[in-house]
Amino acid sequence: MKKIFATLIKEWLLLKRDAAGVMLLLLMPAVLIVVMALIQDAPFRDYQELRFNLLLVDEDGGSLAKEIINGLKKSKNFSVVESLDGKPLKVDQLKDLLQKGTFKVGIVIPHGATAEVANSANLVANNMAKKLGLGSTMPTRESRDSSYVRLFFDPATKPTFRSSISFALDRFVTLSCTNILIQRISRLSKTVSDSTSSDADFKKVFAGVGIKEEVLNENKKDKSHINSVQHNVPAWAIFGMFFIVIPIAGNMIREREDGSAIRIELIPYTARLVSLGRIIFYTLICTLQFWIMMALGLWLMPVLGLPSLYLGIHGWLLLPISLCIAFAATSYGYFTGAFFKTSNQGMPFGAISIVILSALGGLWVPIDLLPAAMKKVALISPLHWSLESVHNIILRDGSFADVWQAMIYLLVFGSTLWLISIYKNISRAKGI
Repeated sequence: MKKIFATLIKEWLLLKRDAAGVMLLLLMPAVLIVVMALIQDAPFRDYQELRFNLLLVDEDGGSLAKEIINGLKKSKNFSVVESLDGKPLKVDQLKDLLQKGTFKVGIVIPHGATAEVANSANLVANNMAKKLGLGSTMPTRESRDSSYVRLFFDPATKPTFRSSISFALDRFVTLSCTNILIQRISRLSKTVSDSTSSDADFKKVFAGVGIKEEVLNENKKDKSHINSVQHNVPAWAIFGMFFIVIPIAGNMIREREDGSAIRIELIPYTARLVSLGRIIFYTLICTLQFWIMMALGLWLMPVLGLPSLYLGIHGWLLLPISLCIAFAATSYGYFTGAFFKTSNQGMPFGAISIVILSALGGLWVPIDLLPAAMKKVALISPLHWSLESVHNIILRDGSFADVWQAMIYLLVFGSTLWLISIYKNISRAKGI
């Protein structure tokens, strides 16, 4: 026990001598968490809170254009810009503003769009009337495909943004076309006696039909916890914990180079105890680092205007989980320090391998987006099991039954690497 305690003191003295390294160890993950939470705040916000400036050129002036414009103006998501400096926008001006990046999205309603929709509605109405045995028909002509509503984007706009906006605008156009179709069918079947009722709001008629997001747990509001803080703080805290590989591997290689490791190994029955002391020390350091990051999520993020971190119903489970993650991270660092002879070998391997394991583990992109083969490979990443266990607690309100498997994996992963490292150190000492 004295040897373990002496190792703890030794590691503390080594760490304390490099004050700048300790600060970087704690400060860099904190900066990473704050920056990532801030820059990813918008994508995690409720869609209803987002508002985009939308350039609009109306060359049609018909009922379809009015339907679309009124729908966009009533929407909480779009701020319609039809003129600049008191002058109506032109198509060339719209394209120029988007090309320069001044605005992100714009639409053009071409001349004849209303007439084309009305003709299409008449074709549908006549077909329905024929099937229903109604005698009345409306004038029609052959359909044209040149009067569609045109959508333009800033060339630098990302595909995900384009898809979201395209879907939202398509909804407004579809609603407007459907309203015109309903008016034509109503006139044809003579079920409407005046013009005002034919203009009934189609959206209100079908208000009870559609899709609406509901919470999974009635005891809490799931959507209130879908934010950048809830996802970024644990993810980047875990990422930072595994970078403990740098100081651990660096100290181990340095001790071998200056000969102090050999002197320790000459003391009988010391190697395993010194190894245990080092594992305990850095596991505690990693756990402390994790909870410092959690504290930032709880108290610093609200100061920056972001939501506070929610720890879940069983937040106390994060303590044993953080210890398991810290043990896995420490063992990985010990393994790296045991197998590489020089800092030039160990440091790059440690840093790059953590980035690779984090990418595989779902910290950069969700595992569901990876190819099928990569999904299986991802299961070996300790960062995957680390992130999954934390998410089960803070996002899914899980209990011990939901995280024990991940904890076992992390303990087995850490123990395996630790035992391999001990064997490697003993073999090196014996000159094998």
